[in-house]
Amino acid sequence: MGRRTRQWILGSAAASLAAVVALRPVTVIELENAARGGTARIALQAGESFSITSHHSIYDQPVTEEFVVDADGRIVLKWVSSPSAAVREYFGIVAAGERHAVERTMDQVVFRVAAGVAQRFRAGALEQSFLDHGDHGDRLVMRALRRPAAAHWVSTHFGRTMSPVRGSGS
Repeated sequence: MGRRTRQWILGSAAASLAAVVALRPVTVIELENAARGGTARIALQAGESFSITSHHSIYDQPVTEEFVVDADGRIVLKWVSSPSAAVREYFGIVAAGERHAVERTMDQVVFRVAAGVAQRFRAGALEQSFLDHGDHGDRLVMRALRRPAAAHWVSTHFGRTMSPVRGSGS
């Protein structure tokens, strides 16, 4: 096999590998603030959970909601944690203990950026305040998307976003 043939084979293999990586689906959490015309997109690692920590609006006590994205691309609330029995009861949890498993599947989750202590989004090492995505009282809609890695990279580097976003998870 000649040198040019080997170079052509290696080049073709590299191009094929790049295409596979670029088309690999990435799970992305999208936080949309339609009133301000902005959207933040945060890529998750495969199977990675994420959480929202806030102060409950009625009881003014901390609560953490932990989510995953299921195989159908829907957001699933998996755990609720709070030291407050009143907050846990608000979620329909009457058992003792701070952290409880739940199973609530949603196409999207709507939040208002809290008037007091703003909610915090956490995924892996990334942590952002909802104030990074809007002002107190703004409506944020959280959705899960599956996108090709290349499309996610292009939208986070050249698209219209409200804040810095995390990379493609690769």
